[in-house]
Amino acid sequence: MEVFAGSPQADRLSAEALILGQDLGVDAGQLGDLFVTRGIYLSLAGRHPEAIAYFREGVQLASQVGDNFRPGRVLLNLSNPLAITDPGAAAEAARTAAGHLRGAGDRDFLVFATCNLVQALLMLGDWDIAEEELTQAADSDRLADHEFLACYRAFLAALRGDVPTAETILAALADLRASEDPQDKGFVSAVEAFTAVARGRPQDALGHARAALDHVGTLGIGHDSLRWAWPLAARRAHELNDTNATGELLALIDAHKPGRLSPMQRAERDLVRARLAARDGESATAASFAAAVTSLRELSTPYHLAHGLLDHACYLLRRDDADAATAATEEARAIAHTLRCQPLMDRAAHIMSVKSPAQA
Repeated sequence: MEVFAGSPQADRLSAEALILGQDLGVDAGQLGDLFVTRGIYLSLAGRHPEAIAYFREGVQLASQVGDNFRPGRVLLNLSNPLAITDPGAAAEAARTAAGHLRGAGDRDFLVFATCNLVQALLMLGDWDIAEEELTQAADSDRLADHEFLACYRAFLAALRGDVPTAETILAALADLRASEDPQDKGFVSAVEAFTAVARGRPQDALGHARAALDHVGTLGIGHDSLRWAWPLAARRAHELNDTNATGELLALIDAHKPGRLSPMQRAERDLVRARLAARDGESATAASFAAAVTSLRELSTPYHLAHGLLDHACYLLRRDDADAATAATEEARAIAHTLRCQPLMDRAAHIMSVKSPAQA
């Protein structure tokens, strides 16, 4: 309870319980549960490599028990910190977890394993496969009534610009909206932010994204909802020319040690600084944009890379480099087509239609 509540006692109690379990020689199942609890604390504290180590030991212990539930639970928890730096491994762990939990007949944990799988697939750019997993969970696994899963359907719909679907789902999330769990609150706010983007309401989007970021103290800056909320907030602040909000968002990121940030947040920070350099007319802007796009390509998601490419294209148009701008826009448009992301397609089409550098 202390771990999930984000209590100041969570560190001491989760460590003490694990020590006691070892001293008492508890069985593999209970010892594995203690490793998982400690791992969850470490994950929420942003100590992700440590959390992964505890979860991996938990997997080994759970495999000695002989049931489906324990390995499924450990693997779904392992998939969460793995997604920060290795979404491919996270997808594999979450998919394996879902298989165990399906065999155990545990609906609630199966939902969370499926959501972790979908999160990893969204980061990888496998949005069609993510949609298939959501459909299977709703139809074959009969989990359509679970609000957290429904919220992921709204998330994907919002990303793709399907406002009616996203808004219909969000309006029906009675339990999630009433929840006091910071993970629930942060996720709903993030989905509302992306829905506002799809509706063309940048001010609302910024407000919802910052509401998600308000939970950073409990969830940690690298939490999945916050990994998506921070780049969105920074982009909307840029669109609104809200320099105060941009400065506050950068200060929020800069207040954390580099290892606590997700790679996609570090890459997006590079992009924000490149946009600021372009606005201020700095001489190093071209190098800043080139470095930012490289960071996005190596560390972030295809979705965020596409937006970064379009930012770069706008800058190149202002420099009268139409050929390079066209190349960047075409790459972004190809990503948008693969993702079936209408807002990205619309943005790319708008940039391609720009004839005068002054309009970029």
